[in-house]
Amino acid sequence: MTGERIHRKLKGGGFNDHVYYRCANNHPDQNHPKVRWRAEDLEYAVTKDLQRLRLPPEYAGWFRKTLSAAFNNISETAARQQKILKKRKSELENMQEKLLNAYLNGIVEQHVFEAKSKALKAELSDLKKSVEATEQFDPTKGEGAICIFDLSQKAADIWGCSNSTQKRQLLEALSLNRSVSDVSLCVTKRKPFDILAEQTIFNKSRGDWT
Repeated sequence: MTGERIHRKLKGGGFNDHVYYRCANNHPDQNHPKVRWRAEDLEYAVTKDLQRLRLPPEYAGWFRKTLSAAFNNISETAARQQKILKKRKSELENMQEKLLNAYLNGIVEQHVFEAKSKALKAELSDLKKSVEATEQFDPTKGEGAICIFDLSQKAADIWGCSNSTQKRQLLEALSLNRSVSDVSLCVTKRKPFDILAEQTIFNKSRGDWT
């Protein structure tokens, strides 16, 4: 959409300015809808849409606390798993060394050595993959999730005190697509903002969330 300022002369003297937003296509076909929104109406519609992201006070604090606790639990679990896996990896490497020494000293026959060595290598290979998987966990994801949630709760307020460039950035961060008809605004939210906007989980839930 593009904005345009309409400068109208009043009967009693003076002028009145109105800002409208319309489709940026200057050469629409016959079937193209003619849509024009007053700036204040569009501002109100966007603000109202962003307010849908805001959870009721009785849910917001609980959700933020639960989100933080969940990521902390994941981080702690990943750290414990990594410690256990690394310990087992060290044990397997020691077993490989002892097996090799036993074979070289003639204590273990060749066919036994080969079978045991193959089994240890296979287990060690799987273990290394598991260790790498736990190391790939990024503990800062929890901080990012909290920041995203905080943004969703403040989005309407941020919109109200932002300039046009900042407003565009906010809409692009929160949504995939925006469109208007002659009477309504339609915004397709990005994940997880779409879930917050619908608030399906909270509307269906029961119980004490505090």
